Amino acid sequence: MDVTLATSVDAFFHEVVTDALSAVDLDASEPAGWYLVGLLGEFTTARLSDEPLGLKLAGAPDSGGQRVRTLKEVGDTSLYIAGFFAESLTRSLIDIDYYVGLGQSAYAQLARSLGPRKSIGEVYEELAAKFPRFVDVLTEVRKRVTIAELNASSDIGRLYDIWLRTRDEWVEKKLKQAGLLVDPGCKVIQ
Repeated sequence: MDVTLATSVDAFFHEVVTDALSAVDLDASEPAGWYLVGLLGEFTTARLSDEPLGLKLAGAPDSGGQRVRTLKEVGDTSLYIAGFFAESLTRSLIDIDYYVGLGQSAYAQLARSLGPRKSIGEVYEELAAKFPRFVDVLTEVRKRVTIAELNASSDIGRLYDIWLRTRDEWVEKKLKQAGLLVDPGCKVIQ
């Protein structure tokens, strides 16, 4: 992602999601990509519910609009948490597999509820089928958003620390664009 001024939250997330899909080599449908853009836009202002997602999923009504809303909320929240907070979940009692299972289940049930006649049902089916890969996409989005923030604040030292820990090629590219020469065999910026 080059440093450009995004004219809206959607434009920013569209660019970041497109780059992330390419980085993790996920061939997602265009509607699924736009769904991720919308999901990320919603989570810029939404507050996560305190109610456990497993209880929400278990308590989803058998039919109707409330069922659709509940399944969507559980799927979206599971995807967001698993993608954006994967690193902290490794230190939690509830690990990433819990959120992957919940999200896949919620999206699969949602796709079945809506049926194949609705195009959004196909998006939910794709999200359920490729849920772990979409988690990877959101993890990549989080990394890119964090790095964009670091670039904006000119905190090259912190960006370099990230590169030292991860040896990520994309981070290395950003360091080089900032004018730093990075030697993968050395722990010193030259």
